[in-house]
Amino acid sequence: MMRIDPFVRVAGVVGAALLGAAALSAQQSAPPTPGPGLDLINERCGYCHTPNQVFAARKTSAEWPAIVQSMIDRGAELTPEEQKVMNDYLVATLATDRKAAGAAGH
Repeated sequence: MMRIDPFVRVAGVVGAALLGAAALSAQQSAPPTPGPGLDLINERCGYCHTPNQVFAARKTSAEWPAIVQSMIDRGAELTPEEQKVMNDYLVATLATDRKAAGAAGH
């Protein structure tokens, strides 16, 4: 049986950990895009959960309006105009299919 030098073993573990940390860092999203939609999320969504939970959600452009309506049904207070602003913001900035949806519209 071949023995691996303890230094090589430790270096391999450390290297793997560094690669994992680099991959995780690359996956972190950019800061949220400023605007009235973000303001509404920060003001209204924080009563039940953190805005970061909103930004971490992976929803399509069809799913975001349903999620917003679900939150309204549970007590989130948004006027119809605010609901539209929030839906537009979420679809434009967070929808998982936004690139495909934008390309189809042009």
